[in-house]
Amino acid sequence: MKTLAVLVLIAPLLGLGGLGLNTFAMPGSARAAAAVAQRVKSGAVRSASPGKSTGADATGRSARVSPSANGEIVIGPRHLGTISRYLFGANLLWADDAEGAFNATDGSFYPGFVRMLRSLDVTALRYPGGTTSDNFNWELAIGPQPDRRVNEPYGMQAARLSSICCVLDGPQHSTVGPDEFGWLLDHTGAVGTITVNFATGNAREAADFVAYMTAPESAHPSSNPDEPSYWAALRTGNGHPAPYDVPYWEVGNEQLFPGQYGWRSGRVVSIGRHRAPCPPSEVATCLYAFGGTTSFSGQRVGTLADELSSASYSTGAGDQKFYVYFPPVVPGTAEVYVDGRRWSEVDRLAGAGPRARVYTLGQSTGAIEFGDGTHGKVPPAGAEITASYQSGPHGGFIEFYQAMKRMNPDISVCESEESDVAFLRVMGEKYPYDCVELHEYASPANFAEPLLQYEEGLMASPASQGAQLAGLQSKIRRCSGRNVPVLITEYGQLVAPVPTTDPDFNLSLDEGLLVGAQLTEWIDHGVPVAEKYLADSDPFLPAGLTRLVGTENAFGKSVPGGDKTMIEAALSFGKAMVETGLSPDNAIVVHTGRQFVAEPAGEVLGLMSYLGGGERLGLRMVHDPQMGRPEKAPELWAIAAVSPGSRLDLVVINASPDRSLRERILVGTRGRPGRLRAYLLDGPSPVAFNTSSRPALVRVTASTIDLGRGDLLWRFPAHSVTLLQWQTGRSAQRQPL
Repeated sequence: MKTLAVLVLIAPLLGLGGLGLNTFAMPGSARAAAAVAQRVKSGAVRSASPGKSTGADATGRSARVSPSANGEIVIGPRHLGTISRYLFGANLLWADDAEGAFNATDGSFYPGFVRMLRSLDVTALRYPGGTTSDNFNWELAIGPQPDRRVNEPYGMQAARLSSICCVLDGPQHSTVGPDEFGWLLDHTGAVGTITVNFATGNAREAADFVAYMTAPESAHPSSNPDEPSYWAALRTGNGHPAPYDVPYWEVGNEQLFPGQYGWRSGRVVSIGRHRAPCPPSEVATCLYAFGGTTSFSGQRVGTLADELSSASYSTGAGDQKFYVYFPPVVPGTAEVYVDGRRWSEVDRLAGAGPRARVYTLGQSTGAIEFGDGTHGKVPPAGAEITASYQSGPHGGFIEFYQAMKRMNPDISVCESEESDVAFLRVMGEKYPYDCVELHEYASPANFAEPLLQYEEGLMASPASQGAQLAGLQSKIRRCSGRNVPVLITEYGQLVAPVPTTDPDFNLSLDEGLLVGAQLTEWIDHGVPVAEKYLADSDPFLPAGLTRLVGTENAFGKSVPGGDKTMIEAALSFGKAMVETGLSPDNAIVVHTGRQFVAEPAGEVLGLMSYLGGGERLGLRMVHDPQMGRPEKAPELWAIAAVSPGSRLDLVVINASPDRSLRERILVGTRGRPGRLRAYLLDGPSPVAFNTSSRPALVRVTASTIDLGRGDLLWRFPAHSVTLLQWQTGRSAQRQPL
């Protein structure tokens, strides 16, 4: 016998006076309503016929149901704070033409991609990405497209290739630069989060980036780049006088992970100015907070925006230029080797003879230049170039923070050591930070277990993540003496691995259910910004990348055996994982060519965006059904909010793969009740997803029901997300659709 759950809305609690419903604003709700209305017109949202007030299922069809009930969700009168509008965001990567969303031929985002973001009411976008941000020089990516220089998406974050995603790394034209990102913010209404380059950049570059994006235009711009108006004038010259809406800035990405340490991955030489010695276990954190100098020995070099191992070999040509991975170079510390033999540094090559084993070194850029055979010897073709040097001094978070706030004191600057309590202790109450970046990926322990068990294990993650988030918030208060917001700037399921039973799992309705459950936790814990990983991708590429496994890679350079092995490993995933970037199957919007479709995770964001700006209400679940595992994952997740016009919004997620649950809703108001508007997101199975040939296999259905004065019983289908909206005031207000 199937379990029944009951939703009881206590009638006295829904009165206009009891809730004070007229006093709360909901910015953006009109845009969200218009977006769903547009999807109804286009067929992305099906409109069902109205049901009867005596009982209806989630599709709006009349249904005869049992009046008995054995569970409750009770919505109480307490207002628990405003739900942020900026919880419904995603990550936009700069590389690979924004994962295929940008048309490099005509220099614009594909209209279908922009329409999709607007339709889903995406309210926040993060740029230039996660790992991709810590090798990104933003100044190379502004101005006319032909004048821009190349960047490298991933680079050597810890002086080594850290994952399969980076094997096919190499120089890319900086097509999707800061102004393209800003344009997308302007045309979607989203706010921006930018991650500045900490691993290979510096505080000056970060501060200039802040000014370029956010400084107001001045009638009398300064010629001094230390002044914000200098950068505002440069932005104006590039076609955008108005500042972009980028209130949130992160200093580095995931700096608690050794694989993202950048210059900190070397041997410690010194730590920047700080009061007390750092315990040995907290040296990396002290380097992040205070800066410092590190050293590297026998490290391969790269070429411009190319740090693959193939870039460390001489081509035999004259006037070759290589770069150390982590400039600047401390004067007098560099040693450069050609096939293991040390060459000598000189101030200039012009005075060197044709056989002189010499080079010049740019200390600030880390550029190593060899001769042309007349002035200085040419390294033999195939010779490996390595370098030993001290890297620094580098600024730490404190220096970045101060420089960025000088350019714009109104921005929020986040630290990126995430849940690392060492950073919180080091900073204490003395050093400020405006927010904490946190990434929360769900990752079941066993990727090989049967799909049903995998689904149940995955849905146990949000509750534990919510508990961890609460613990982090408590530690922040204890260490800093204040409430510092936590921004969830990446979340969802891990990009890889995926369950062995379903390689397309990250596109599925199950991924959407996970996103919805995670969002309820972020709302419960007062998170101001959340950005799903990833905005866009092309998961439907052919699996064959054999052209890249031969003797040359995509950039015409020989592929060493180790790299070739890793490429073959990437191909073993069964998809062209790196052809278009890091995550071809983990996005809210996917595309084939110029056709863009929403995946379930994106549809969930679109539904839940109605909650943004509303006042969250207390909600208690009685006899909450749970899935049959030791983790006891909830089957039902619910969140309620009240918006202007006395509208009550209730989102219910049924995470069960196979059980529908009925809820009884007792609606009572002091005055004429309104009509109920329902949106249902579901599909034929929990692992269903959309493709270009089946763009609406998983989609939203809309229906309207007259509440009357009787009971309403509502069926929440298995693997579904439902948004219910109804008026609770004295007069029926205009409905969203």
